Amino acid sequence: MESSAFIGSSIFLYIVAFLAVMAVGGYLTYHTSAKRKQHRKDKRDRDNLN
Repeated sequence: MESSAFIGSSIFLYIVAFLAVMAVGGYLTYHTSAKRKQHRKDKRDRDNLN
């Protein structure tokens, strides 16, 4: 009885940890890609000025 409950809770913890990693990874990916996009836009604007 208790061993199955322990297995269930460990699976739940794995899922929570996985979601946390996905959330952090997604946030960092979005954040860096947004910065890169902004940087590319600035570079294009600078090229157009010259």
